[in-house]
Amino acid sequence: MSYASRAENLGRSFRAAAPTLLGVAGVCLLAAPLRLAEGALPTPVLPLVVVYFWSIYSPSNLPSIGVFLIGLMQDLLTGGPLGLWPTIYLMASYLVTTQRSYFHGREQRVVWLGFAVIAGLAALILWSVMSLMSGAALPIGRLAVQMTATVLLYPVIAGAFAEFHRRVIVEA
Repeated sequence: MSYASRAENLGRSFRAAAPTLLGVAGVCLLAAPLRLAEGALPTPVLPLVVVYFWSIYSPSNLPSIGVFLIGLMQDLLTGGPLGLWPTIYLMASYLVTTQRSYFHGREQRVVWLGFAVIAGLAALILWSVMSLMSGAALPIGRLAVQMTATVLLYPVIAGAFAEFHRRVIVEA
């Protein structure tokens, strides 16, 4: 096998794994002890943005096993109940993938609204499960602020992902 073909295979493998790697990087940022605005702002749930964006624009590059691994890694690094984030991410991926044809060709604000709905459902599931596990209704304020921050940042992150998708995945 020549050097050129090995380099081409490596490039193809990287492009195929890029969305999963972006999700893993998002989990690492989420789990890191970051203090945005000296702790006043919560860390956005970047892996949810990854799952949503790539489920619309390139689902073949973010297979279910990648989505599952992103969620599992998040559970392991954040100390959450094992299986909660993989379930949330797999449900989000399924919902979005089944509606891909609706999102294609729509204005970005429609896609953004779709993300807001998915983020709201994710927050509701997360809050419900954690409340059931604790035996009491937990305060939802901090989670609502975190999801709101995630939704507000979606257009910026999605813009960067779109450029990455165009330059690295499609044009390569």
